[in-house]
Amino acid sequence: MVQILISMAPDVHDWIIVELQGTLETKEDVHLEGKVIGNLHFDTKGTPMLVIGHHLLHGKVVDLDKPYAVLRKEANIYQYEGIRKGNTCYNICALVKKKIIFKTRPKPIVFKNMPITR
Repeated sequence: MVQILISMAPDVHDWIIVELQGTLETKEDVHLEGKVIGNLHFDTKGTPMLVIGHHLLHGKVVDLDKPYAVLRKEANIYQYEGIRKGNTCYNICALVKKKIIFKTRPKPIVFKNMPITR
C-alpha cells in the first residue's frame, strides 16, 4: 500500500465554483485565461448576479454533494551518488464546498434616459 502525505495549512481558503451554461464568445480570437470576464455581485437576499459586458445573469448558490480539495504537488528531487531520489507531497491550498449556478439566459442591460452623444 502506498501512503500519500497530504497536509493542510491553517490558512486554507474556501473557493466557490462558478458554473455557466453555454459558452462565452469574444469579438476577437482572444484567450480568456487569467482575464476578468465580469463582475459578481450579491443582492440583499444573497442572490448572485453576474454582469458580463452588457448582460446580466441571475444565479443561485448550492452546496456540492461532495466537497473538493484543491491540491498543490510539491516534489523535492535530489541526486545522491548518481541516483535521482525525491519525496513528493501534496498541500491543500483550497476547499470547494459550494458552487454558483447561472442557468438562465442572460438579460440585456439597457440604460434609460441616457443622452445620445455623437
